[in-house]
Amino acid sequence: MKISEAYDRVKAIDWEPSYITPEQKTVETTKFHIHNTKPNDPFKTFVREYCEQELEKDDRHYALLEAAARLNTGEPDARWVEGMKFGLSNLVGVEYAAARAMGRMARTVAPVELRQGYMMQMLDEMRHSNLEMNVIRHHMRSWKDPVGFDVAAKAGASSVGSSIFRSMVEDLITSDPVETAIGLQVFVETAYTNLFFVGLSSHASAHGDDMLASTLLTIQSDEARHMANGWSTLSSLLQDDRNLPMIQKAMDKWSWRIHCSFGLGNMLFGDYFVRKRTESAKEMTMRWVFDDFYGGFYQKLEKFGIKPPPHLDEMITDLDWMSHSAAIYIFGAWPTFFHRYDGLNDDDFEWFEKKYPGFYKHFGGFWEAYGKCTDPEEGKLILKEMGGLPNFCQVCQRPTIFPRPDISQQRAFKLKDQTFIFCSDGCQEIFLEEPHHYVGFKNFYDLYEGKELSEIIQELGFVRADGKTLMAQPELEPKRLWTLDDVRKANYIVERPQPPAFR
Repeated sequence: MKISEAYDRVKAIDWEPSYITPEQKTVETTKFHIHNTKPNDPFKTFVREYCEQELEKDDRHYALLEAAARLNTGEPDARWVEGMKFGLSNLVGVEYAAARAMGRMARTVAPVELRQGYMMQMLDEMRHSNLEMNVIRHHMRSWKDPVGFDVAAKAGASSVGSSIFRSMVEDLITSDPVETAIGLQVFVETAYTNLFFVGLSSHASAHGDDMLASTLLTIQSDEARHMANGWSTLSSLLQDDRNLPMIQKAMDKWSWRIHCSFGLGNMLFGDYFVRKRTESAKEMTMRWVFDDFYGGFYQKLEKFGIKPPPHLDEMITDLDWMSHSAAIYIFGAWPTFFHRYDGLNDDDFEWFEKKYPGFYKHFGGFWEAYGKCTDPEEGKLILKEMGGLPNFCQVCQRPTIFPRPDISQQRAFKLKDQTFIFCSDGCQEIFLEEPHHYVGFKNFYDLYEGKELSEIIQELGFVRADGKTLMAQPELEPKRLWTLDDVRKANYIVERPQPPAFR
C-alpha cells in the first residue's frame, strides 16, 4: 500500500462523537472560516514514524550532552555564557507557550489534516523546552559561576527585560486560536527561526558552547514541519474569501509584534552577547527575514490579495539602531537582572562603527558613563546616573527609546480617563483595534513605583546564597561583587517618568 493510501485510511478513522455536541467538542471557537476547507498536509506523517524520528534525534543529542558532561572540552566564552542566562530564560517560556498554542489549535480546527500537524507540533514544542532546560542544567553543573541558571525559569517570568517576550507570548495564547497560528507559525517560525536557530547556533559554536549549538540545530530540524503547518493553515484560510480581511489584519499585527519582540531579541543576542563576529545582526536579519521571508514567502500571498505590512519600511530602518537601544536598556538596568555583564571594549567600538556608521556618536556617551559606574566602592549606579528607566509601551512592553532615544516615536493616549503610553504607530494601532486585550498589561512602574532598588532586587529573588550579594554584576571579573548594601547606599527610588506628548 502506498503511503498516501495508508495515510488516507488512517485519516478516515476520525469520527464525530454522538455523546457531545459539536460545540462541546470544539473547546474554543474562532472567527475565521476554516471548518469546511480542504487543507493540504505536505508531510503525511504517521504518529509512529514521527516518534521514531524524534527518538533518533534525541538519542544523538543527549549522547552529546552526556559526553560533554564527562569530558572537559574547553571553557566557552564568558560573555556568551553569561548572556545565555538571560537568553535561555526567555526561550524556554516561548517554547512552552507555543505548545499551548498548538493545543488550542488542535481543539479548535475541524480538518483532521491540520489537527494532525498541530498535535505533532505541540509535542515538538514540549520537546524543545525540555532540550533547552537541559542546556541550562548542563551549564549550571559546568559553568564557573552557575548563579543565574538556577533561577532561569522563574526569572523569565519576572525580570524587567523578559517582559518584552512575556507580552508577546501572552498576546499569542490569548488571541483568536487561528490568529495565534498565523502569529506563531507564519512570523515566529517561518520568518525568524532560521535567523534564530541557525544564526544563534553558529554563534554558540564559535564561542565554544557546543551544547547550545547542538540543541538549536536539533530544534531547527523540527521547524521545517512547523513552517509547513503555517502554510497549510494559511492556504486553507485563503480558500474562503470571507477570511481575507481578517488574514490581512492578523498579518499586519503580527509582522509588527514579532519585529518588536522576537526580532528585537535576535538583534540583541547577535550583536551584544558575542565576541567573535562576522555578520552584524542587521546583516543577518536583512538576509534571513527581509530578503528571504518578506522578499520571497510573503510576496507569494499578493496573488490572493494580501498586501505588504504597513510598517515594513520602518521595520527595515529600525535595524540600524535596534540592538544598540536594547543594549543600553538592559545594561543600564543591570541590577534587576541575574547574570554578569561584559561592557564594550575598543574592538567592539571599532566593529560597531564599521557596521553601524554613527554608532559612537549616538551611543558612545552611554558606554563611557557605564565604564565609570562598575565599581561598588564608588557607589555609582548607571541607572541613576542616566536619570532612571524610560516609559514602557503598553502593548510590546519595550522601553520607549526605539528606534533610538533621540528619535523615539513614543506618545501618550487617553482612553476612558486612563493614560496609555506607546512606543510607535504600530503598537498604538494594535491597541486601538482591541484595547480590552491590552489594558491589563502591567509594566515595571505598575509593579515597583515608589520602591527602593535593593528592595526590588530582593523581591525578584536575584540575590546569591549569602542573602546579600547580587546575582547580576556590571563586569565579568569585578574586583568586588556588588551587594544589596552597595545598591542601598546609592539610594535609587523608582519613579515613573512624565508621560510623553499625547497623540
